[in-house]
Amino acid sequence: MFDIVAGRLNDLPFEIRHELGAYRHEVFVRRLGWSLPSAKENTTVEWDQFDGGDTVQVVALDVQRQICGSARLISTVGRYPLQYLLPKSVDLALPTSPTVWELSRFAGSIAHGPSANVTSGMQLFPYVLAIATVLGATRIIGVVTRAIARLYRRFGLDIHSIGPDHGTSAFPFLVCTIELTSLTFTELGYDRNELLNTVMWFGAHASKTPPMRADTKTILSPSAQHVSRFPV
Repeated sequence: MFDIVAGRLNDLPFEIRHELGAYRHEVFVRRLGWSLPSAKENTTVEWDQFDGGDTVQVVALDVQRQICGSARLISTVGRYPLQYLLPKSVDLALPTSPTVWELSRFAGSIAHGPSANVTSGMQLFPYVLAIATVLGATRIIGVVTRAIARLYRRFGLDIHSIGPDHGTSAFPFLVCTIELTSLTFTELGYDRNELLNTVMWFGAHASKTPPMRADTKTILSPSAQHVSRFPV
C-alpha cells in the first residue's frame, strides 16, 4: 500500500519537500550516478531550474510515510529539460503545447530502510498519467532506454518512439510519447477516476476532472512528433 501526493514544489509540506530532494539525490546522483549540473558537491538534495513555477511533483509514500517513488510533470509551453538534453545532432521537432507535458525524474522501488511496502515504477506510473490529464495533458513526452521501452510495452503501454533511430554514446535513449486516452488506462487495468480519487493534492489544481478522449491509437504525423521524458 502507498499514498500519492501531488502539487507544486512550494505547495508541498516542508517534510515531504525536504525528503523528496533527498530521495532524488539518493536515486539519481548516488545510485544511478547521473552527472547533474544541479548536484553540487557536499549536498544531499537534488533540485534543478525546472522544479519551480507550475511544475507538478508527484510523490509516493509507503506505509511508514517514507518516499518510495517520485515523478515530475512540466508543461511544454515554457522551457523544459528535454530541450536541453537532446544533442544538437539529434534533429527532432519538440512540442510547445499546453496539452503536452514532459515527464521527468521518474523513480520507484527504492526504499529508505527495511520497508518492503514500496511501489514499483509501474505501480506509480498510472497515477502519474492520471494526474497529467487533470493538468490538461492529452500526451506526455520523455526519454527512456530501449530496455525500459520494452518493459513499458509489456505492461500494455502504447509508446510511440519518435527517434533517434540509433542510440549514441552521447544520447543512448529513445524519445517517446504516450497518448492519454481512455484506452491507455483500460490497457493498464486501471480506472482513471478511481486513481484520481486517491490522490492528495496540495495547492491549486484542476477543480473538475476533464473527460477522457475515447479514441484508440493515434498515429503521429511528422509534423506532430512529440517526445516524452520518463527517466530511467
